[in-house]
Amino acid sequence: PITVLGWFAAILVVFTLVACGDSGAVQTAKTDHYMIQLGLNGGGFGERIATIQILDEANQPASVEQIVIAPVMEQMGMASPEVAAQPLSLGYYQAKGEFFPMIGEWTVNVRVSAAGNEEVATFKIQVTE
Repeated sequence: PITVLGWFAAILVVFTLVACGDSGAVQTAKTDHYMIQLGLNGGGFGERIATIQILDEANQPASVEQIVIAPVMEQMGMASPEVAAQPLSLGYYQAKGEFFPMIGEWTVNVRVSAAGNEEVATFKIQVTE
């Protein structure tokens, strides 16, 4: 059963993802067992908030052990520090960090760990400022 606080957190995440959608920074990727949605509050320099939604194969919020955000700029051979996401409610997570120190195309790997297995969803982010 989801508590009132859980529903509030889920609604907050939905509003955050919708707000992120205005900047075109919400993307979805499928792994073997999960549907993962990544929302960013902008694709520029400075501290950013990444909001992650994880759904299982039954399209329900998934319980996982750990989520790590790993931004990489493949063209320049550089990576930003990895950031562990914190749970907001079942299936919803958030990470804060300075993900993009340089303009250009970044690959954001979202690593999901559960029951001793790890799956990675890959997202492309174009940083313009």
